[in-house]
Parts: sequence; structure tokens; C-alpha cells
Amino acid sequence: MKQCIAPYKCHLFVCIKSRGGEKKSCGDGGTPDLKAAIKAETKNRGWKGIVRVSESGCLGVCAAGPNIMIYPQKIWLSEVTLEDVPKIIQILEELMVE
Repeated sequence: MKQCIAPYKCHLFVCIKSRGGEKKSCGDGGTPDLKAAIKAETKNRGWKGIVRVSESGCLGVCAAGPNIMIYPQKIWLSEVTLEDVPKIIQILEELMVE
């Protein structure tokens, strides 16, 4: 095993888990589009290599979804929609200056 320090200032995990309509889940909220929108905005700002946007499986709180976690800052966002993307980018901008 090789261990190293993560190269990213922030790593966003966007849950895309779908339960196929059996129960509420993050994947029911259009999270693939949400992930794509956040990724596009981070690319437009030149944050490639600084901010990573990844899909994740279940984060364990489906009823509060869609959910996004930002690490290593330990920020949890719930009930996220496409309309929240500007606010998410604002959060990331604030984290960039820390």
C-alpha cells in the first residue's frame, strides 16, 4: 500500500444512489445533472486539480437527499437542487481563501 496526501483543497462527494423509487433517495433528485453542473462551474473557475467533484454511493441519509459532502472541511449539504449550485460555488470560493 502506498500512502500520500490528497492533492485537492476540497473534494465534493455527490451521492447519486437511487433506490429505484422504492424509497426516497439522492438519485431521485437529479444528482447526475447536479454533479455535472458543479463540475462545469469548478472547471470554468480554473479549479481543476484543486477541487475534485466525485460521485458517491449511499451516504446514509437518503431522506434528506440529495446530499453532498465536502472534505476535508466536513461540510454536509442536504436537499440540494440545481438552483443551489451558485451557493455551493460561493462556499467553495470561501474555502479557497482559507
